[in-house]
Amino acid sequence: MGNTVHPMHSSFVNADLAIYNVFQQHPRSVVRSVAYNLIGPALPQALRFVRCKNARLYYKPVGELLGEDDIQKNPVLSSEDITSLVGISTSIQELESLFSWRMKDRRFKTSQLSLAESTRFQKAMYRMSLFSAVYGCNAHESAVGSDSDQEEIDLALEEAKTLRKGFFGSLSTPELRDIQSVETFLRGVITRDYGVCFATITPETYSPESSFVLYCAPHHVIDVYKRGLDCITEWDSDITEEILFYDDFIIEPLTSVLVDRTEQPLLPVTQKQPIIDEIVGEHDRCSQCRSDTVKCLDLWGPSNWGYLWGTRPLHSIAQLLKGRVGANLADRAHFLALLCETPAEELVGGLFDYKTPAYSTWNKADWLCPQCLEKFVRDHLHIWYLGQKVKRGDVIPNNCWYGYNCRTQTHRLAHAQKLNHWCEPTRGDAPPTNV
Repeated sequence: MGNTVHPMHSSFVNADLAIYNVFQQHPRSVVRSVAYNLIGPALPQALRFVRCKNARLYYKPVGELLGEDDIQKNPVLSSEDITSLVGISTSIQELESLFSWRMKDRRFKTSQLSLAESTRFQKAMYRMSLFSAVYGCNAHESAVGSDSDQEEIDLALEEAKTLRKGFFGSLSTPELRDIQSVETFLRGVITRDYGVCFATITPETYSPESSFVLYCAPHHVIDVYKRGLDCITEWDSDITEEILFYDDFIIEPLTSVLVDRTEQPLLPVTQKQPIIDEIVGEHDRCSQCRSDTVKCLDLWGPSNWGYLWGTRPLHSIAQLLKGRVGANLADRAHFLALLCETPAEELVGGLFDYKTPAYSTWNKADWLCPQCLEKFVRDHLHIWYLGQKVKRGDVIPNNCWYGYNCRTQTHRLAHAQKLNHWCEPTRGDAPPTNV
């Protein structure tokens, strides 16, 4: 009785034994199948990246790099191959979901890309990651030493430019357009860390920081999205000579190849854009102004408020405060701290709890263009903050006659503490412009 094997347990043992036998008989094909299930059709590009990176093939002409056909020439995947593939695939998949959210379907945070769209995105990402690994930050350190003189640096820069252009010259024009599209998207993610999704704050898409992140590793952009630019520990704005190597690291040689082919440097927005075959809600309009000049992907609602700004929205969001209250000596520090700890979706959603009569027809479920969203935030942010103070248990003093326009609140702490300035003015001048 004690030695009786349960039929269900026996079936599991038999199944495990069968799997083990298949693996023993065909280990290479099983490992490749698992890798394909992990990566998908972009496995040749992914494997080329990890093998070139692990082999430290720095500053090599494209003809001396492993090719995308290396999986056929060397089909056996080593443990190092597998470990590297697992490591990067997670970042690429997370970036794909982010790309889908921003560029295809703003309703879902998980990827809604078709197989063809997903394949194009992932191939572009792995090719960009390879480009960075071979010609980027690590390659620079191997080519230019700390004791290199200016002549050696100039020669290394010219060689780098030639090699980079040669790499992109080996790709077809549609493949270059896919990389161009993904590069623009990645820069937008990096720029988001500054909170520049509002209409009156001009985004510096081609900032030194965004170039440097791509120079280090494009797939690390997902870390910037999660934790901010501070996670890029290699960044040093004082290194002036290296900026020549990473400024417009990807887009400059890529565009140069396109121009040599008599192609337009950028596709006009009126033409079909790369990677995405169909945008969900392509003809949607702002629920309030109904503007036909704002694309559907630039409309904001509860499902994508979370993308509005990153980990340090202080500069951009504080600009949206009315009058001079953003410089209030008594409350400024607490206001900024509260911004840091309040997710974008929670803050914007919370503003609707303090909706003024002028916005009676505006609903939380509305899709708003950047201009309308900015207007709504500007007209309610100070009211929301006052509500947070009440929730904290603060005793709110009497209102200052000059409300958020008061000048004294910015240079006399006693006055800022004595009266409430998070209110409409009843006397004084018109509110100043903050942008």
